[in-house]
Amino acid sequence: MRLICVLSALCLAHGLLANPIGKHPANPHYFVYQGRPLVLITTDQHYGAVINLDFDYVPFLDRLREYGMNLTRIYPGGYVELKDQYAPGNPLGPSPDRYLLPWKKSGESGASPHLGQYKYDLASWDDAYFKRLRDYVYQASVRDIIVEIAFFNGMYDDRWAAQPLYHTNNIQGVGILDFKQFTTLADKALVEVQRKYVEKVASALYEFDNVIYDISDEPEMQGQKSWPWNSALLDALIGVDHNRHIYGETAHSATPDFTKDSRISWLPTEYISPMEQTLDENYLDNKPIIDVETAYYPRWYGSHPVEETRAEGWYGMLGGLAGMIHLNADFSTANPSGQGTSTEKEILPQKRVLMAFMQNLDFVKMTKYTEFRVADSEALARGIAEPGKQYAIYLFHGSRKWEDWSQGSTAVRFNVNANWFTDNVILKIPPGVYRVEWVNPSSGAVITSTSLDSKGGDTALETPRHSVDIALRMKRLPQSADVEAGRKRPLTPY
Repeated sequence: MRLICVLSALCLAHGLLANPIGKHPANPHYFVYQGRPLVLITTDQHYGAVINLDFDYVPFLDRLREYGMNLTRIYPGGYVELKDQYAPGNPLGPSPDRYLLPWKKSGESGASPHLGQYKYDLASWDDAYFKRLRDYVYQASVRDIIVEIAFFNGMYDDRWAAQPLYHTNNIQGVGILDFKQFTTLADKALVEVQRKYVEKVASALYEFDNVIYDISDEPEMQGQKSWPWNSALLDALIGVDHNRHIYGETAHSATPDFTKDSRISWLPTEYISPMEQTLDENYLDNKPIIDVETAYYPRWYGSHPVEETRAEGWYGMLGGLAGMIHLNADFSTANPSGQGTSTEKEILPQKRVLMAFMQNLDFVKMTKYTEFRVADSEALARGIAEPGKQYAIYLFHGSRKWEDWSQGSTAVRFNVNANWFTDNVILKIPPGVYRVEWVNPSSGAVITSTSLDSKGGDTALETPRHSVDIALRMKRLPQSADVEAGRKRPLTPY
């Protein structure tokens, strides 16, 4: 009993077992954490920070904290990749014998050479793994970083035989079905192992406040119906977590529709067109939306990877997102902090600018804003507002990069036009005096700041000359400013 009391006291001292991150009670499109409104912005390693013994996560988390980033995503072992798949030093693809997974290795040889010599015992948990998992989440918590746990991913043909849940890689012989059915209820023995894994991980992380959950990324990428499987594992998760944390399921990207499910409190989405569809179709479901996966920086981008990455973040956050994860190959096993890369020099500083811009707004009072247009049809734009009081609009010049994926044609990233532009933005606003600031999204510098005395209705604003993109921050001035401007009629106070 004394030990339990001591552990409880330590948990409370470090912000655990207090108030987990959740939906903000005043605005369900954003989060609340430790009593404060919260948006989540990051550029992230490829999900293997815990399972890869060669990934030193402390300098990685230190780097995120240095630039004010507050989110990271991990796959805790239910899906792994091959060494150097997609990018050299991919954390989700450890070297053979450098995987640390929830299950212990047995003394029986014959496993895939990608995993190492010995098979896993799916009936035995590896204490070393859970020590590392808990330490990762703890180290994130003391740096004010939220950890998203995504238990599974839709399976691929080229890596199914290298999974610990494939029948030749475990001594129980579990996982004999076709890879396309990995995220279905077709194999009862496999589903039972998957269920126990979800329950064990959730139990191990129960007391941490900085955790949010997602059952699976892209579970229907192989064309199988996964709703019953997702639902069963979600129930298993809730059964041990007792709704202490919040749960999500990917929206509009090779996934069943859980957007209106009462068990789901937040909506993960990814890439460009699924993100846009979720913002356009599911914003009124009143759940925070996070773009949890983008193209893999810098390898999957076009001629202007820094600018394209910046456009994704600003377009999403000023479109109503509660969070954004940019996938980043610069965080590797050889260089977990991204030291000396373009991520350290450009991406992280620009992410910090976006975070500061959001924090400068009273964003918890703002919602998606559509009563504006940009005269130039080539400009893509999104906005949020507290009508009559504060507005934030982002626009850039470019286009969507479309690809044919298993779930259909998908806009995976942006192409940007790096020329110079001047745009006309027409907003519908109430009468009043406003401070109009045009902001450079790259540096955060205010390009121009002027006072606008609006008569209300359609109000035209001309942007300063800018390259690629620009952001508008407009706030209603106090009533005294209207008096100074010569306005005699009463106005609604700011």
